[in-house]
Amino acid sequence: MSSPLFDALSQLLLHEPLGLVTEPQAAVLVLLSRGDNPAVLYTKRAEHLRQHPGEVCFPGGMWEPGDADLFATAQRETYEEIGLPAADIHLLGRLPQFHTRAGTPVTPFVASFNTGVPLLPSPAELDSIFCVPLRVFNDGIQVREDRFERNGRVFSVPVYHYEGYEIWGFTAAVTEQLLRLLRRIEP
Repeated sequence: MSSPLFDALSQLLLHEPLGLVTEPQAAVLVLLSRGDNPAVLYTKRAEHLRQHPGEVCFPGGMWEPGDADLFATAQRETYEEIGLPAADIHLLGRLPQFHTRAGTPVTPFVASFNTGVPLLPSPAELDSIFCVPLRVFNDGIQVREDRFERNGRVFSVPVYHYEGYEIWGFTAAVTEQLLRLLRRIEP
């Protein structure tokens, strides 16, 4: 079981309450499957979408006034996108807020889920759902490093390939942040 891993990871994640949402913000849910071979869940956005068609991402989206907080946003969006009910999401904590290249603040929440829950991609938003086992990231699925500049700072972000999917940009940066924490637990 991966419970000791998740307990240790939870100790490294942030848990302080977030302030009220006062500007356009988004939240994503970095989902880790429970079991002997934990994996990170990703989605591939539908090709027919105007924004970011075909890109790999985490479930999530923009905060809406009916959301109690950003975690509620992540839960709502996750249910809308992949059908995972909030009751099946076990929050471990969160990573520091990131900004997209466009400047949108995004809070990544990290949670575990039971793989026995059936997941279905919403055809209005997604083409597919897939999971990458944590152990695979150590097997050399990073194919390159992209560099980009924002506000005069240069950032370097890994790019991963897995079974025909390319994980890059914001999603890869969040993934790398998670992997850094996991390496502190199991070097």
